Amino acid sequence: MKLRLMGVLLGLAVLCHPVQCAAADAVFPRTHEVQVNEFTYEDAQLLMGIAEAEAGNQGADGMWLIMSVVLNRVNSSEFPDNIHDVIYQQYQFYAKGIGKTEITPECHEALARIEMGDVAPQIVAFEKTTSKTLDKYFCSAFEYRDHQFYTLSK
Repeated sequence: MKLRLMGVLLGLAVLCHPVQCAAADAVFPRTHEVQVNEFTYEDAQLLMGIAEAEAGNQGADGMWLIMSVVLNRVNSSEFPDNIHDVIYQQYQFYAKGIGKTEITPECHEALARIEMGDVAPQIVAFEKTTSKTLDKYFCSAFEYRDHQFYTLSK
């Protein structure tokens, strides 16, 4: 079922149809190789900045997952179609954190995976595992360290 985002309510996406979710079939996503459109130096800096801001304590895999969320949103008709607008979409990411920390070697490792086309499939949202706010709007996919990841539907 294709879902349409209607707007923002208290910082969360509101869907006009109920979310239909299937049981998650993996604890950690199977990666798939996708054709990643070339992106600019500024796009790469944004991806690394948001990954550090959101998952700097999650290692290379955690930062890779955040970058995957951004790129999956760019490739979805439900979200803006470029990296900048996805990251700076109101109430979606901690964009204020970009540039506040140094980019680590683990973050460069995560970006290298992305640049090779290694993107975690379908995940478009995440939150701290203690929150569970997004369960109402997205399908729970898997947990990694202290983040819960979500898809639109299955």
